[in-house]
Amino acid sequence: MNTTAHPQSTLAQPLFTTANVLAVSSLTVMANATIAPSLPGLARAFAETPNIETLSGMVLSLPSLSVVLTAAFFGLLADRFDRRKLLLIVMVLYAIGGASGLLARTMPELLAGRIALGVGVAGVMTIVTLLAAELWQGPARAQFMGWQGAAMSAGGIIFLLAGGMLAESSWRLPFTLYLAALPLAVLAWFALAGKTPSVPQSSSPIKVPLPWGHFALVGGLAAFGMVMFYLIPTRLPFLMQGIGINSPSQTGLAIAAMTAASLPGALLFGRIRARLSHEAIFATGFALMALGYGLMFIAASLSGILIGTIVAGLGFGMLMPNQMLWLMSKVEPQARGRAAGLLTTAIYTGQFASPLISGVVAAWVGLAITFEIFAGLLLLAAILMAVAAARSSASS
Repeated sequence: MNTTAHPQSTLAQPLFTTANVLAVSSLTVMANATIAPSLPGLARAFAETPNIETLSGMVLSLPSLSVVLTAAFFGLLADRFDRRKLLLIVMVLYAIGGASGLLARTMPELLAGRIALGVGVAGVMTIVTLLAAELWQGPARAQFMGWQGAAMSAGGIIFLLAGGMLAESSWRLPFTLYLAALPLAVLAWFALAGKTPSVPQSSSPIKVPLPWGHFALVGGLAAFGMVMFYLIPTRLPFLMQGIGINSPSQTGLAIAAMTAASLPGALLFGRIRARLSHEAIFATGFALMALGYGLMFIAASLSGILIGTIVAGLGFGMLMPNQMLWLMSKVEPQARGRAAGLLTTAIYTGQFASPLISGVVAAWVGLAITFEIFAGLLLLAAILMAVAAARSSASS
């Protein structure tokens, strides 16, 4: 395996560069869920629209479909063109598409803006994943990817809490949060000057093969994890309504609590990885999420919901950096853009599929039982990964 880094790559990067890549990363995974506290208000505002229950869920998940359809394309672009210029373009698109909800007057207009947001998210997520693998090497890469996961979680905390508070006044106001991408785009432009490699505009990167078997494993786990995780922003607001909690700010607090609880696992990922295999980290993360979802299933108050989201968050925090590092450890430098694009596709396939899957299950057995079923699936996945970890340890 050729692991030679680009000459610009070092074990660490200047604080300005590190801080800006982390700040940009914070815009990605939770971008869709930023407006989760607005969903009940949005559904009331468009109550006369046919199938508004389904469409309101699509407002949250539709950007994920855009990501699924375009992330691999951005991966190809990132392997062939200047990452810095691409990042600037997609961040502007992110801001325009996200903030369009402030002006949209019909559901088609609102959904069109969410599609544009998704294209922006696809580009941002792919490029920041690639930058993490390219600008940091060795142990510094594991440490940075942990920080990157923490930045994504921190962004979720800030945007969800802010979204909940803004939604108290109007369901439209949380859409203003997407405009944060514009100043970050300007800062990133300067922070990455001279940092991104000059990629030859030729077809040569395409000739470097991807480890498809390894991607199928890691990508499958990433998609599964996101299907499980996205039950929270898409269904928890309605589960909370079912036990008498109707405040958007309290809904935002509950979702943000899970995100906040994910910070320790992400920040300490470098140390966790030094002690546990990738398989064992997945097993631990899935087991904690299973416990958290079980606690939410039996909760009868806000405090019970918060305990469940915190426990689940402790597990989820270590999954994102683990899957990124595991995949990139097996990929040639010339193919990292494509690998980052495909991993982004897997993650957002899970996001898009999650409300569809949970919707079918909830219609069949009820929303509360859906949380119990998801807990059971997470527990099964944890057992399987624990077995894989034991076999890997025995063979090494």
